[in-house]
Amino acid sequence: MKKINRVLVKSIVAIVLPLMLFALIVGVAGNKAFSDAMHLQYASSAYRMADAAALEIDADRMDAYRASGGETEEYRAVWDRLNELCDALGVTFIYVIQPDLTDYGHITFIFSTVNANFSEYSPYEVGFVRETTNDRYRQQYRNLYEGKSEREMQVLESRQYKTDTHHLTAMRALKGADGETKAILCVQRQMSGLRSTSERFHRSVLHVLIAIVLMVILSQSVYLNWALITPVRRITDEATRFAGENCPAQVKLVDQIHNRDEIGQLASSIDRMEEQVGEYIDNLTTITAEKQRITTELTLARRIQEAMLPHQFPPFPERKEFELYASMTPAKAVGGDFYDFFLIDEDHLGLVMADVSGKGIPAALFMMICKTILQSCAMLGQSPAEILTKTNEALCSNNQVDMFVTVWTGILEISTGKLRAANAGHEYPALKRAGGNFELYKRKHGLVVAAMEGASYREYELQLFPGDALFVYTDGVPEAIDAREQAFGTERLLHALNLDPAAGPEELLRNVRREMDAFVKDAEPFDDITMLGFVYHGTEEQTMPKTITMEASLSNLERALAFVDETLEQMGCPMKQQMQVDLALEEAFVNVANYAYGGEPGPVSLSVLAEGETGELTITLMDRGTPFDPLGREEPDLSLPAEEREIGGLGIFMVKKSMDEVRYAYEDGQNILTMVKHIRG
Repeated sequence: MKKINRVLVKSIVAIVLPLMLFALIVGVAGNKAFSDAMHLQYASSAYRMADAAALEIDADRMDAYRASGGETEEYRAVWDRLNELCDALGVTFIYVIQPDLTDYGHITFIFSTVNANFSEYSPYEVGFVRETTNDRYRQQYRNLYEGKSEREMQVLESRQYKTDTHHLTAMRALKGADGETKAILCVQRQMSGLRSTSERFHRSVLHVLIAIVLMVILSQSVYLNWALITPVRRITDEATRFAGENCPAQVKLVDQIHNRDEIGQLASSIDRMEEQVGEYIDNLTTITAEKQRITTELTLARRIQEAMLPHQFPPFPERKEFELYASMTPAKAVGGDFYDFFLIDEDHLGLVMADVSGKGIPAALFMMICKTILQSCAMLGQSPAEILTKTNEALCSNNQVDMFVTVWTGILEISTGKLRAANAGHEYPALKRAGGNFELYKRKHGLVVAAMEGASYREYELQLFPGDALFVYTDGVPEAIDAREQAFGTERLLHALNLDPAAGPEELLRNVRREMDAFVKDAEPFDDITMLGFVYHGTEEQTMPKTITMEASLSNLERALAFVDETLEQMGCPMKQQMQVDLALEEAFVNVANYAYGGEPGPVSLSVLAEGETGELTITLMDRGTPFDPLGREEPDLSLPAEEREIGGLGIFMVKKSMDEVRYAYEDGQNILTMVKHIRG
């Protein structure tokens, strides 16, 4: 009895403990989702309120509002409408400010209204100046005035619910007809209601979870006693009796125990043992049992094959430099396709896509052997070419079934984006550069693996940049057949990928599969369908600008061009666009070298930043020479003959025509010329 009770207690504990852990996880996740939703709701409504208030203000009249001293009818009419909105919307304050544009250290109030329910506060008079309270506000004011954002949000005590000072402020730029920011409209909203709402939510969740745990303990105690303890006691008593008396029982266990689970099977087995074990074994050899055994074996083989392939996504959630997703759908119960990915070390990721000839159990077994060899060679630090060579040697040494396998394998150096790859008769991968579309990346194939001893393989190197994506697959994708025996084809594959080329790996695979299903419709699967999508996000270092400082002299022009061309080549920039960038840089650099320091030596800094996600290249030239805005000159009249044109202006004109955007600023004693080019592969 004591042992049985211990079994009961252990069983209940085994159920309750995971349940409590699950409840804790659900509670934490629910609280997080609840808090995030409430904050989002407050922020969204504050922005809408700010947009509504902005409709009442003419940004181009801001100087008139400020000069009015709050006395004009126009000013009072706007103030009244804002004050009515403040009360109607239930916000604490609505105010309009103009920050000091030198360092954004002070703000001047143009309008200031207070909700009637907050009588402890008083509005500021027009022209009142107050010091900016923290650097966060200064940066937000700067962003709004410099056009870096259209609106900003400031949350006070965003992780606390202790006092009524918890509030958020929505800021919106008020722009004039010229597109310039004239002032900032702010809407402040109290968030004190979050605390009580959160506490009610916590109490409700806690009560529900406690009730569930108690119900589970009670129900499982009753159920386990009926379904487990009592049947086990009867089986134990019968086994003891049979060991002593050595004769079948008058009443069979299956008549006493009505379970249809493992307990019932055990009782049935004991009854058979007491009667005739041999008869029981003979019954298992029937045709029905044999078919069931084959089906079970195929199901088990499929599960083993699926377990051999990585199936946890995202596979490396702690790695932000990349993301990938893969899938394999066999044409039969088991297939010969397989994919694989694994971290060789902290800076190298192995990728494999392969297709074994044939289908069914033989192909699945050959697949598992090939996969194991490929990964083992990769983990030993071998190159892609060496991996294929060693795998070919191992498979050819005892390939009595004359099977072979096509393989594409690559090793990515995560920190640099350099991908070394080799192809043994496999499909060409599809490559997308940042901001572009997917295209086939064609390099010479090697011989399929396991076809001939002594085969050697060559590898190639592919530079990936942040925003680049790779799609590898087996021939079951382009060779999918519809009812008219037409193939899906490479063109339809590229079309499916380019429906949303910026999508993540999982969405890319869904797009391809959706297009395939729409094409083949009800046709029987022709081959295994295996795909892997990979997006490279890069490291933080790759998204920082590269800078070089040199003397502003013509002798350093080639050095400057080489510095920028290195980044252009890494981005896969077409030659025409590279020549345009070089022309613009040469004109700008020569201008600095000849005129910035009046013939005297002086430094010039050159920085280049490649935005992988958008394909945007930004080049910045900075010098401390004489202040000069090259963009301020009038463009030359190209309709006039050369001898009749005014001297100067042609160089900066060529820079403007070569680049997509050119900006000039003089800050901190420096001439800053910024040139932007959108690289289109």
